[in-house]
Amino acid sequence: LPNVGKSTLLSILSAARPKIANYPFTTLEPNLGVADLMGKKVVLADIPGLIEGASEGKGLGTQFLRHIERSRVLVHVLAGEEAEQLYRDYKTVRGELKQYGGQVEVKKELVILNKTDLLDGEKVGKIIKFLAKKKIGVLPISCGTLAGIELFKKELLLLV
Repeated sequence: LPNVGKSTLLSILSAARPKIANYPFTTLEPNLGVADLMGKKVVLADIPGLIEGASEGKGLGTQFLRHIERSRVLVHVLAGEEAEQLYRDYKTVRGELKQYGGQVEVKKELVILNKTDLLDGEKVGKIIKFLAKKKIGVLPISCGTLAGIELFKKELLLLV
């Protein structure tokens, strides 16, 4: 969804310098960057946030969903402090991917919980446990402090 730190993550992993601001829909077009994952060069794409109805053309919807078709792996970025809302956010985006078609919903996926520096450790643990019960494995990171970034790179490398 918008405003979860996708562009910040791209800027940390690559030399790309996308526009970053603390408001929804800062990213209006895809941004590309090349990341070095333990010696393997990988092209990353920061796709603007999707909203409910994107697969039907709402917002910037379908013009960005087509970029996802060419991706090998999807990194789903979540941010927030309420586990139930994060689950709904995740399901909203997954639903839009499925409705769009093109088999994008079956691509390999890595789910990350960003902005963990804004939460206490207990809250992060509760979110991870809640999502695990829903069969969603999530990797906690913080683009602000870089916590978890190296593990994220290793996990991503396993999928590409």
